[in-house]
Amino acid sequence: MTTVSSRVFLANPIHYFNLANSESVAIKRGKMTYRIMPEPAKFENISPSGDPFWADPRNVAELERRIKRRREGIEIPVRLTPELKKELLGI
Repeated sequence: MTTVSSRVFLANPIHYFNLANSESVAIKRGKMTYRIMPEPAKFENISPSGDPFWADPRNVAELERRIKRRREGIEIPVRLTPELKKELLGI
């Protein structure tokens, strides 16, 4: 952890903000100490109902990947006929 005085911090704040991405930075001012910590980027939930499934960027990326493969013709939709249902599901 790097600790600097408020005067040193004010002389070059961008340096310490960039440093805070890789290590903890503390700014000492009198008896108080302040820490600079980056906040992780938040992913926007694309669901109008607020479904938490869509707040996970991995799920959205997977959906986008599948849509792209379908548009490129790599994946082809298959109709689920009664015969196919019986074969796949044993119904």
